[in-house]
Amino acid sequence: MNPWQRKPKPTPEAQNSPADRQSLMPDADVAASGPRSVAAAGSIGAVTTGDYSPLTISVYPPAPAPTALASLPAAPSKLSGRGTEVEQVLSVLRPRTGSPQQDADCSGAGPTTASAADDVIPPILVTSVAGLAGVGKTALALTCGHAAAEAGWFTGSLFIDLHGYDESPVQPGQALEAFLRALGVDPAGIPAAAEERAALYRSALENRADQGQRLLIVADNAASADQVRLLLPGNHRHQVLITSRHTLPTLNARLVDLAVLSPEAAVALLRHALQRANPADRRVLDAADGIEELAGLCGYLPLALHISAALLILEPDQTIAELTAELATARSRLSLLDDGERAVRASFDLSYHRLSPDHAELFRLLALNPGPDIGLEAVTVLAARPLPAVRTILRALVQAHLLDCVNKRWSMHDLVRDYATELALDTQQAAANNAGGEGALGTAGTHAQARSRLLEHYTTTALAASAHLTLGAHSSAPGEFADQDKALAWLDSERVNLTASVAAAAGIGHQDIALRLPVILYDYLIWHGYFDDLIAVTTIACSIAHQAGALAAEAGAWNNLGIALAEASRYEEAVPAHRRAADLFASIDNHKERGKALNGLGSALRDWGKPADALQIHQEALTIQRACEDLQEQAAVLNNLSLDHQELGNVTAACAAAEEAASLFQQLGDTTNEAKALCTAAFALQASGQSNEAQVVCERAIEAVSRAMGNPRDEAAILMTCAELLTILTPQQKIAYLLQAQAACQRANAHDLYAHTLGAIGLAWITAGDINQAAVHLTRAASMFESLGLTSEAADIRELLVLLQS
Repeated sequence: MNPWQRKPKPTPEAQNSPADRQSLMPDADVAASGPRSVAAAGSIGAVTTGDYSPLTISVYPPAPAPTALASLPAAPSKLSGRGTEVEQVLSVLRPRTGSPQQDADCSGAGPTTASAADDVIPPILVTSVAGLAGVGKTALALTCGHAAAEAGWFTGSLFIDLHGYDESPVQPGQALEAFLRALGVDPAGIPAAAEERAALYRSALENRADQGQRLLIVADNAASADQVRLLLPGNHRHQVLITSRHTLPTLNARLVDLAVLSPEAAVALLRHALQRANPADRRVLDAADGIEELAGLCGYLPLALHISAALLILEPDQTIAELTAELATARSRLSLLDDGERAVRASFDLSYHRLSPDHAELFRLLALNPGPDIGLEAVTVLAARPLPAVRTILRALVQAHLLDCVNKRWSMHDLVRDYATELALDTQQAAANNAGGEGALGTAGTHAQARSRLLEHYTTTALAASAHLTLGAHSSAPGEFADQDKALAWLDSERVNLTASVAAAAGIGHQDIALRLPVILYDYLIWHGYFDDLIAVTTIACSIAHQAGALAAEAGAWNNLGIALAEASRYEEAVPAHRRAADLFASIDNHKERGKALNGLGSALRDWGKPADALQIHQEALTIQRACEDLQEQAAVLNNLSLDHQELGNVTAACAAAEEAASLFQQLGDTTNEAKALCTAAFALQASGQSNEAQVVCERAIEAVSRAMGNPRDEAAILMTCAELLTILTPQQKIAYLLQAQAACQRANAHDLYAHTLGAIGLAWITAGDINQAAVHLTRAASMFESLGLTSEAADIRELLVLLQS
């Protein structure tokens, strides 16, 4: 027919035919995509004019369509700290039989039989690299792609950036059109429908596989499995490598989750970036410690590290220490981590904006948790949602790599937490600036209520857990904890949240929680030797109580602070804290509590090296407690008086005071303190030359501690003391007591006592004649002393080890 002949106007049915859709109607995916639409082009075109049908004009014979089968962008010049991940990816990309042709022949042999499947791992078609925005997924993919190509594993590659988190992501139909063009398919022959394009794409890949070609297909920055599903080949003779901020578990892929860099690799990245830009740049050499701090402030996130390097490159006169100080003191690290082309905040925005409203809300709420991680029960309290709904949202946030989950606890990367905190603050600020906006006001109120719920949850649950510490290991204390072990496990897991809650409560005006929680945590923190934590929370309580004019609460907080400082061997600071407590109690005529504060003051003075002053203070405290008829406090003061007398060489008075203390504790049924007082008496008897009497008292102490269910730290100290003083023990008996002490140290988390116990066990094994066992325990003791910074004790042990080995 003459190409210029006029034909009738096509019917609606004809207009909807595949051929007409190809000519007249772009794929819906393409049309909706905006500026990233991939237009068809070539020597054959279609024109429509009014009522006329499309006119096809052949100007020249069609030329073969070009191919683009080496499309991988350049890989980074150096990939720091990713050796394990590179090997994970390459282990999948590596051909199974050694050459592309052999691999293609093997893969085309048909389905694997059931018997073969038992012995052969089936080939993996897809590898999906997932991780937080800016963690270096694309860099890893390109490094692996180029390494595989250089090894000859692939005859070509296809690459596309799917822009999955942009406002206009590449649609599957667009990606298929781009790949078909790269494979040499004539643009005029590319169907309009995405499914038809996918079929043609798989056929084109099959043809190339039949020709012995093996292609690596890299789909970068995918937002979902649906965005890449149509890009997968029909068989395993080619390989697909995907990167995404989301874990994609439904693609039957090898999943590689990419974490932030190790501190060493982060420092190496900074050094390489600066020296690559200018080999004469000596800033990394002149600031060895500073660059490690800078890497830490970047959260070891590659994007943040690259931006920091760019900032230093752009300002050659700025030192690493200056940039580090800016980041450390900045109101917002995210605002500084922007080099004009890249920004950490903008990168996080792309992930956040894909969240549904309820997921985004919980993401912001999680930033209100005062500690670094959070348990499931606390999340349900924070969100005020049912457990199943909370689990679903948490799972989605983990899949998006906005949360991490380890041991059923959820946490955020430092910079992500900063980002979520800013979002929460922005929401509250928007509410403050928008008096008429009920939605914003409601959201801000929700955040305030959520924080209050969470702080109250931590306080009330800590109270229930702490009850088990004073009632014993097998107590039936009311509440949600079945026994002491479960209570301690909860306190251990939430310790950082609990201590941080005190500062959080003080910061938002919850004075009641800021005052109650340090008192609730006192026994637990003392038991486990977390004296720095106790100092921190009681210092806050002192300030809050003073501001509120709550004299009794302030006095109690100062007394607890004095005890914590003394336990931390900060005696010079403990003395004024106890004096302040005693003065405040005197001002409110609380003589009994003033006597307790004086007892603590005397102990701090003695440990500070002033036993005469301590004796005077303890005598005053004893007078007060006898007047108050408080037997418990009388016994405590008498035990301290015995120690004062021993320091001053008053052996007889020391023995009498300790025996009276032990008698009172026994009368009160306080077996732990009875055992402690008996140990004090045993030391006094030993010092007076009454060894046999000291042995008898030690045996009484061991019997008492066997009945006690108190602080395991006290139990360990008592057992160690008795093992030292009981000279009638055989080495095996001494070791048995010391092993009990070791177990108590473990329960108490008492690292210093544990190290001393190990040393004592080592010495006991020497006496028993087993040098090998002695060396094992002494070596462990020396290592623990060194890790605790107790260099003198470690040196003594090391010297003994040298003698054993000589």
